[in-house]
Amino acid sequence: MDITALNALIPVFDFVGIVAFALSGVFEGMKRKIDPVGVFIVAFSTAFGGGMLRDLIIDRRPFYWIDHEAYVLATFLIVAVAPWINNFFEKRKNAQDWYIFADAIGLGIFCISGTSLSLAANVPWLSSVIIGCITGVFGGLMRDVFLNKMPAVVSDRSPYASVGFLGGWFYIMLLELGLSLEWSLWIGMIFIVGLRMSCVIFNWKIKYLEPKSYTDHDR
Repeated sequence: MDITALNALIPVFDFVGIVAFALSGVFEGMKRKIDPVGVFIVAFSTAFGGGMLRDLIIDRRPFYWIDHEAYVLATFLIVAVAPWINNFFEKRKNAQDWYIFADAIGLGIFCISGTSLSLAANVPWLSSVIIGCITGVFGGLMRDVFLNKMPAVVSDRSPYASVGFLGGWFYIMLLELGLSLEWSLWIGMIFIVGLRMSCVIFNWKIKYLEPKSYTDHDR
């Protein structure tokens, strides 16, 4: 993998994900009517939580948000205009749909960028995909914990982390087929976002197989 090309592409790619995840944190924070500092903590944790854990696992220094302070400033700006953002979406009946879409974009981008950076650090395929999933879901998990909610990653029956897992393998397949790094990144992200939104729209669920009932006949 071309590390120079990756280092040039990932910041642009991740910026979209950081904005999307920060917005999802703002939406949830404003819904709970917490103060501006609380909204920033939720937005920052959502946007950077997964990336910090990824950097710890692959021993990447400095941390991504320290190396890209402009993204932290962007998060400050999003929080500063949070009341207007909240009012804009509250007037629309599909406000929840926008939250889900922003969360799906963040999931797609961070799962793919986490997988890509792990591959660049010579992490094996399976571990890279798992780290990618961690990058994609951990920020949302922190958001839900801070807001005293059951984390969606463990409570939502609609496929979430599993979508990121499939997307990570799809991204690796694109690279192995010889597609360019840039195209693989964007197509992998679009695949995850599209699959996640399809799961929500068509109400696809993950269910355990129901155990066979125990009756006298079974004795």
